[in-house]
Amino acid sequence: MPRKPRSAASDPATLSSCPSADPAAPAAPGTLLVDGTPLAVHPGPLSPGWIAAAEAKGFDIAGRVIDRLHLALRCRTCGRVFTCRIFTLMAGRPICHACLEARRAQTAARAALVYLGRDPEDTAYGLYRARCGHDQRRQFDYVRRMAEGTAGLRCETCFAAEEAAIAARRGWTRIGPDPEHNPNYHLYRHACGAERRIARANLFWGQVDCPGCGKGWSARESRIYLLDLRHGDRHFLKLGYSAHPENRHRHQLGLPPEARVRVLRELVVPTGAAACAAEQRMHGDLRRGFPEAVVSRAEFTDMLNVTREIYRPALRAEIEARLDALAVTLEVSDPTAADPTAPDPTAADETPPEDPGTDASSGR
Repeated sequence: MPRKPRSAASDPATLSSCPSADPAAPAAPGTLLVDGTPLAVHPGPLSPGWIAAAEAKGFDIAGRVIDRLHLALRCRTCGRVFTCRIFTLMAGRPICHACLEARRAQTAARAALVYLGRDPEDTAYGLYRARCGHDQRRQFDYVRRMAEGTAGLRCETCFAAEEAAIAARRGWTRIGPDPEHNPNYHLYRHACGAERRIARANLFWGQVDCPGCGKGWSARESRIYLLDLRHGDRHFLKLGYSAHPENRHRHQLGLPPEARVRVLRELVVPTGAAACAAEQRMHGDLRRGFPEAVVSRAEFTDMLNVTREIYRPALRAEIEARLDALAVTLEVSDPTAADPTAPDPTAADETPPEDPGTDASSGR
């Protein structure tokens, strides 16, 4: 049974029908021309109930075609003829596709698009041409919202060319989509040959450093650290990254003077970008896998000036196992490209740094 077009979903009684045709075209004797094809007229009477149902729904019955189950309906709005199952006529509301396509074309015009026709692969999508001349594939409902002024259209072809031009001015070449499938990122290659993921916002504002030849924090060597923190009867673990972990816990975490700090682990990472990305992945995995070991901010807000990423001591073995796995990965990878996919924490479309007031070059 044909899928119900998405555009007709608002009316649960609407059922799909076949495409329409010009009823004025000549047809061979004993046939009726529908959609450019002469269909055999099926003998048999027309039920008064069928005729009444067709009239109530804006159609006239042009005849019975194909077999005992089908009718040819003529639309009273546009005069086109299309085939329809008798069950569809009686149980739902047949669709005149000529009228439907005309409405879609009118909606597209109000959205400043030219309607090219339905997407042959998906009934919910149409093909359009934008003012820039590039073709677009969009959902019918989205184009409707564009016509109403509640949505806009961005041509991905034009946008990609604009991004490529901005990247070229900064010494980067756009080489493909994000390998991690994040639509806010793309993969770029620097003039020195190094590659990395770059967020669109970072690229626009120039907040990008090359992991190969750059001199900023993201290109310099960094460390992922694990701290044991104790203050009174409170005992926590802090996982983070910094170019100088000792300076980090002595001067940047805001710990009370009487707090006891022990560095349980330091893992050297070739670049700050790689350290940032690896640390963020670990935090995400730990939060999802061990939510009960995540310490709420209320428990340490008077002890640390960070907002999260503090864990129960019972999670130490799990954290160390992940650091061990990362160490193995770093050993077998190219040290100049251990992780060129790190996001820049200063990006406008990224989560703000979690330690307020911390210099980005110092980590967190």
